[in-house]
Amino acid sequence: MAIFDLPINERWVVILCGGRGSRLAPITNTIPKSLIKIHEKPILWYVFLTLFKYGFRRFIFPLGYKGEMIEEFITREFKDRECKLMFFDTGVDTPIAQRLEKVKNTIPEHKDFFLINGDTLFDFDIHSMYKFHHERSALLTLSSTDYISTYGVILEENNQVTDFVYGSKISRIFMDKDCAVEGYRNAGFTWLNKDAFQLIDLVECSNFEETLIHEVVKTGRAYHYRIDGDWFPVETQKDIDMINGVGKTKYQLGKFLVESRKNLL
Repeated sequence: MAIFDLPINERWVVILCGGRGSRLAPITNTIPKSLIKIHEKPILWYVFLTLFKYGFRRFIFPLGYKGEMIEEFITREFKDRECKLMFFDTGVDTPIAQRLEKVKNTIPEHKDFFLINGDTLFDFDIHSMYKFHHERSALLTLSSTDYISTYGVILEENNQVTDFVYGSKISRIFMDKDCAVEGYRNAGFTWLNKDAFQLIDLVECSNFEETLIHEVVKTGRAYHYRIDGDWFPVETQKDIDMINGVGKTKYQLGKFLVESRKNLL
């Protein structure tokens, strides 16, 4: 693990957890998505303690749908941890840019902060990602990861089908047969410098990621970091069943989570 040379009182993280999680209805009719239990613990339990393990002590929660339940859980569960918890009611259907507009004044000027989603299980070397970001004086560092395809993948060479496989690991995507540009799956973890907010109008922005990334790219200060570790976004009931080991499917991260419960306590 790389040395995290960012002082502990400057390790800020913004955890986005305000959406409705409609794809997980009817579960999310009664609880917010980030409180759905995975191996008997809410997703947010893993998220918070993984971040705490990596030294984060300044937590910002832009709340939305059933946000009071999230605030109550975090406050109750982690009240004895030495950290600062900041909760903001940013509205139920508020776009991400406007949520960040409502919390940005909490983050010190010109500082780096970590931006993540509250519905993704993970464990990778966040310290190394920050070192990568800091050494390049980046305004924005995106992350990507390999992922396992849940659909059949057709393999082809010289216009001939060579194989058809399930459960294949995909690391890159070619955007067009006549183009050398490669694509990578966004893992949803971003190191940002607050100065990046000056490039866009957060109040009027309707698509935060696309708008901000395009503007930072123009400055030459946008970078990409490849994650080497565990990553699993919880988006559908199939994902919940997969990681909880329901039926015949058992995702390997399930074993990691069972073990992590011991390490995170």
